[in-house]
Amino acid sequence: MFQVTTLIGDAEKVEKELIKSPPPSEADIEAAKARVKEKGEAVAQLKSAKANLSRLEERSKLKPGIPQKDGKIHYSQDIFARQAFLTVSGQLQVETYACAVCSVYTFGPTF
Repeated sequence: MFQVTTLIGDAEKVEKELIKSPPPSEADIEAAKARVKEKGEAVAQLKSAKANLSRLEERSKLKPGIPQKDGKIHYSQDIFARQAFLTVSGQLQVETYACAVCSVYTFGPTF
């Protein structure tokens, strides 16, 4: 009975590779870990600085007051996206309901 394997060729390749370039020592691994940690801290500082820069740039774009275009109010950024008018009191709308329904209640500031 014969045992057939292709692992012998792979094992020889690994041995030759280890002879050419020996595996790293524990000291090499610890030094690499220290470099990665040091660089990681530097990267974290850079990311924080970049985020801070982005916030500053956004804040520099803010302009006080109502947005205007050609001297007129620019409604495109408004919630209604156009000129809108709101009533002062909810009681004004209730008057129409009071004509149709007997009992109508309202609450809120009244003048």
